[in-house]
Amino acid sequence: MQKLLFADPKLFVSQGAVAGGCATHAAAAALTVLGLISDPGRIMAKRAEPNSRRLWIALRDTYAQGISFVELVRRMEELQFPVGIEHSEGKHHDVLRFAVDALQRQRPVILSFAPVNRPRSLHAVLAVGLSGRMDGRSFVPTSLLITDSYEQHPGLGPANARMEFSRAAKRQTDGLYVTAYCQYRVSLDGAISLRRTALPKSTANRP
Repeated sequence: MQKLLFADPKLFVSQGAVAGGCATHAAAAALTVLGLISDPGRIMAKRAEPNSRRLWIALRDTYAQGISFVELVRRMEELQFPVGIEHSEGKHHDVLRFAVDALQRQRPVILSFAPVNRPRSLHAVLAVGLSGRMDGRSFVPTSLLITDSYEQHPGLGPANARMEFSRAAKRQTDGLYVTAYCQYRVSLDGAISLRRTALPKSTANRP
């Protein structure tokens, strides 16, 4: 079990079926994993903690219509949180490799994917860990463990969905997305990995 999979029910915050706010939900959950937000479900509250309010003010105009990952990265960088951000977009197998590498380094990853053979509609989720099997002494990942704000509350832990892939993933164009109620093929479109960094000296020395 990955270290990111701690049992904190506050990590999950549900998303309305008609909202375009999945990227906002995923970003709030990622900042919770990094310890910068304590309750992502309260980012809209007038008396929310400062980092929550800053995130909501930065993203609230995109909540109904959604936001591209390029724009999401730009806005998060402007917030100047103590977070290092890396971004990847492209073919499914390239984005998957980027995500697996980041998760193996204990970094939460915001993912964007679209269903295969359905009307193309991008959806953002948070990958919080990996599952797989042991091959001798080596761990072989076979699934991304995911917190999806559109799905039902996961209960004891944050993961309520997974994206399965095979060892030959470098040759694949999609993966199997599995939730408690359904499964379907999806193609990854982009990923944003986040890591906690030290505060700038100018910020750390402020009273």
